[in-house]
Amino acid sequence: MVTFTQKMDSCGKIYIVKPLRQIGLVNTIEIVPNAKAAVIYRAGTKPSEIIASLQVIIADLRHREKLQAKKEA
Repeated sequence: MVTFTQKMDSCGKIYIVKPLRQIGLVNTIEIVPNAKAAVIYRAGTKPSEIIASLQVIIADLRHREKLQAKKEA
């Protein structure tokens, strides 16, 4: 899975990189944040679709966590 790193500008804004815009993250987006992470999705996306996508992302993060633990052992 691809990871994008983006710094905030001096006004605290971020730029949505071209690959994300090309796959449909355009026009109005919604952001659901907490203290550690945020979910960004196209406005009007069904909650079930967001949850399914998050499950894929969570599986990838768990895999990365396992790889990191092996590397540190």
